Amino acid sequence: MISPLMYKTVAIVSSVVWLTPTAFPVDNYFLPHGIQDWHVPSNWSQGYCPLPAEHVYIQATTTTPKYVIYDWTGVSGYDSVTIDGNGSTYYGAIYQDDLWLDTDDLKMSVNGDSYYHLEGPAYLSATDHLWVGYTGTHPATFTLETVADTSAGLSVGNYFYVGYNAPGEFNHQTGFAEAPNVYVGQSDEGEYTLSGTTAGSKLTVTYHLVVGNGDVGTFTQNGGTIEQTHPAGSLTLGLNTGGIGTFNMTDGQFDLTSMSIGWNGDGYFNHTGGTVTSTGNVTIGLDGTHPMRAWYKMADTNGDPELLVGGDLRIGPSSLAKFEQNSGGTTVVDGDIEIWEGAPGDYSYLYLGLSADWMSAARIINHSGYYDQDGGDVSTPIFTNDSTYGINLDNNADLRATNVTHNTGTFHMWRNAILRGQYAGGGVYSPCNFTNNATFQMGSVSFDGGTFFGNFTNHGTFNYYQGDFSESTFTNHGGNGSVNLHEDFTCRRFVNYGNVSLPTGRWINADGTGYPNAVENNGNLTMYPDSHFDVGYGGLLVNNGPMYAGGPESDYAHIFGNMINNDYLLPSFSSGQVGFLYINGDFTANPGAELRIRIHGTTTNTKDRLAVQAHASLGGELDVRFTNGFVPNLGDTFSVIAYGTHSGVFNPVYLPALPAGWEWDIEYGEHSVDITVVEEGDPCPADLTGDNQVNIDDIFAVLGLWGDCPDPCPPYCPGDITEDCTVNIDDIFAILGQWGPCE
Repeated sequence: MISPLMYKTVAIVSSVVWLTPTAFPVDNYFLPHGIQDWHVPSNWSQGYCPLPAEHVYIQATTTTPKYVIYDWTGVSGYDSVTIDGNGSTYYGAIYQDDLWLDTDDLKMSVNGDSYYHLEGPAYLSATDHLWVGYTGTHPATFTLETVADTSAGLSVGNYFYVGYNAPGEFNHQTGFAEAPNVYVGQSDEGEYTLSGTTAGSKLTVTYHLVVGNGDVGTFTQNGGTIEQTHPAGSLTLGLNTGGIGTFNMTDGQFDLTSMSIGWNGDGYFNHTGGTVTSTGNVTIGLDGTHPMRAWYKMADTNGDPELLVGGDLRIGPSSLAKFEQNSGGTTVVDGDIEIWEGAPGDYSYLYLGLSADWMSAARIINHSGYYDQDGGDVSTPIFTNDSTYGINLDNNADLRATNVTHNTGTFHMWRNAILRGQYAGGGVYSPCNFTNNATFQMGSVSFDGGTFFGNFTNHGTFNYYQGDFSESTFTNHGGNGSVNLHEDFTCRRFVNYGNVSLPTGRWINADGTGYPNAVENNGNLTMYPDSHFDVGYGGLLVNNGPMYAGGPESDYAHIFGNMINNDYLLPSFSSGQVGFLYINGDFTANPGAELRIRIHGTTTNTKDRLAVQAHASLGGELDVRFTNGFVPNLGDTFSVIAYGTHSGVFNPVYLPALPAGWEWDIEYGEHSVDITVVEEGDPCPADLTGDNQVNIDDIFAVLGLWGDCPDPCPPYCPGDITEDCTVNIDDIFAILGQWGPCE
């Protein structure tokens, strides 16, 4: 590196920096026109070559330019060197291809164009300031093309301006340059271009590189290396009102402490190749007193760009901002990615394009902006959305987040997008734990909803149209939770703690792999006509809450698999209609369960029905009620439940009141439980199994009902043959006393 200088600490301020020109003891003007050498004494107005502490002035006349070849081998250390032209036609210039030039200040352009060529093993030291474009309207151009050696190049001790108060252009082709502070586009247009290789072309900035401070500034890095070294320093694009700072990076390496884009001005970073490494934060859209624009845009036009952020990536904390990774590129953020609205009535956003590559962060927090991922892979342990503008996953986007919390707005997922947990190695991804407190929409009428892998917990609204949920679990909670299934839904496990209605004709498929049951209802579950739960043969649906499931005649509700009922079950979708529920497996009614059957006629479609294809294990409460003022006739029989085989009995049983002189006879038959209106006086009360035989099966039935009868007792207590409200040894003796066929 160039030999160290005693740098001054300079802080960025929110106003343009103006410096008062210094009066020098001697002005020594270069006299000849055309191309002449520095070392000739007669070429100077003082009659000798400039001495230290003098002001060296190279100014074109009205008739010809001045082009000075610096070949001075003596002592320099000038107070100031000014290079100036005369209008746009005649220019002043210095060509230095060797030796050392040392001055406090170097000013380029006051009244006309000016040029400086620093080439070969030459070294230029401006111990205080360098102005490329000092004042006026005419441009200044500086070309740096020295060898890659620490003894050559450019060193500025304080401020290095390109476009101070006149247009300026700095062409950094090869060699080293260093300065504490570099301003491009200070109060006039400025342009800095860095080319070359990373080893042979380098700009070192101690504190601040500012592009667009009150005017238009452009920094183009086509190669080489930029290094900003001090922890308090930064790159700033668009520092003040009227400042428009643009950084175009096509290749090379940029190492810095932090980056600020759009600081009360407009800032743009176009990243199409090369690597940017920031040890601190990258902030886009900040300290805006009015809506300005800030933009970081990545694309692989010139290579595969990389952005490596050691702190946070902040988008729109105070003014309108955008981060776009359109194609290719890698963004790795050690801290958080945070997104804010940035401007009332508009929104800042993070966007990944269809062919974007990779992004990762410790957390992604969308406070009030918009997250739009149309492609690419994003990985983060924690993703939180608090913005009403919401989230969009689209076009093969792959979001890998271990924990996702969606609190407001709509989370859209569609067109082959994937939402899953982070990569765990070996081709395996951890599940995504998604908590939805707002609206999550998977797919649409026209487009698929992509694929979700993980555990989805719904406290808000889940709108499902299309998409692959087959390897994931779904848990619905109460409050404002709602589930809107516009198409059939397949998942690993479905659990409800809130309110779920399965629409007419809709299927929910759950295989339950790795879980004790495939479907579990702990809230309120309604199955409308021709709706279906399919848990597979051997699978299980467990009901722990009110369940309304059934439809008329052939539009019955259907459960494929086994069912366990621990709570209320009404085989109808509505309290105002009767229905039919068909279970294509085993059915178990445990103690504490209730089967409600309503009857308002004797035909098939005027009473609730439950049919079990396989085995029914009966227990819990049976509650049969008449509706619509229905009164049966003597001898009417009603089937409560049909089955292939059965075991057990209901206990307690509540049957509706009958006219005087009539009573109910309940029969547990081979394929159904039937209740019949008979005349009072049971000819065979010990026949508990309803097979017209008093035998050992009735003793087993009594043993299964042993103990005190539930309240109220009477009217009915299965097994209590002696009617003392207790099922005990006396009832067994009663069975033995009636042993044999019923008469």
